[in-house]
Amino acid sequence: MRNMRNMQENKIIFRHRVEYVFFLAFIYLVKASPLFMAQVNKKILAFLGRQISKRYRGVVEKNLQIAFPNHSGAENSQLEDAVYKHFASIFVEIVFMFVKKKPERILKEIEVRNFRALEKALEKKKGVILFSGHFGNWELVPFILSRQLNTTIISIAREMNNPLVEKLVRRFRERMGSTVIYKKNSLRTILKMLEQNRVVYLLIDQNTIGREAVFVDFFGRQVGAVPSVSQLHLKKSIPVIPLFLHYERDKIVLELLEEIDFKGAGNPESDIRQLTQECARIIEENVRKYPEQWFWFHNRWKTRPRIKP
Repeated sequence: MRNMRNMQENKIIFRHRVEYVFFLAFIYLVKASPLFMAQVNKKILAFLGRQISKRYRGVVEKNLQIAFPNHSGAENSQLEDAVYKHFASIFVEIVFMFVKKKPERILKEIEVRNFRALEKALEKKKGVILFSGHFGNWELVPFILSRQLNTTIISIAREMNNPLVEKLVRRFRERMGSTVIYKKNSLRTILKMLEQNRVVYLLIDQNTIGREAVFVDFFGRQVGAVPSVSQLHLKKSIPVIPLFLHYERDKIVLELLEEIDFKGAGNPESDIRQLTQECARIIEENVRKYPEQWFWFHNRWKTRPRIKP
């Protein structure tokens, strides 16, 4: 359980302290703002995000060109605008929830679809793995489900590079209904939680280094994908359910899909690859439905399979 309680011992450098000061300044600015200022803050943040960060603009533009090669430049530019507006909106939403005494006041109407799929999976008494991507507002998933289930959700996370900011973010996640487990050396703790019939929540849509990756097709190009969901399902028969939280105008929708039905052919390597591919396909399908709500700022296509001589 130490993995759940102790952050990795990262050396705090001057840059960390500067980032932390700016992070706190923004939080206190929001805390002092009335709720109606949320809309103003979203517009300002969206504008600044696109105009100031050349690095992330380049990543977003490149990713959109890879995913939508048939789009015109104008179409991708319009989509890029929508991406910045969406993530400015959810960032302000999260900060308001962090500082306000009643965080639900900032949220739109919430609709949970197909919750019965999770209830049925829990009846098997093997625990449940929920997987999703950095989509919609993934931080709200534990907030919603913990209140539905009356227990915390086991959220698997990677520690942020800045340990000072990480401490605040972890505190926020715990208040929102998560029991946070860091990825490094977490397998034993995850298995223990599943044995207690707990719900484990993972995001599996980001780049994975070559030695840990299974290569799958994503938007028509091979990418390195994390195989942990597939491995747990195939070795322990843990129920796996995809879920995605997205926004529909004035409504937040958390949609749980049906439990994945994958038996495998008895070849571990091939079975893991096929199931990981199915998970990637489901994520891609949902990104295509609401492309402005996926985290295009990440270099998803960084790790490529080696070309054999």
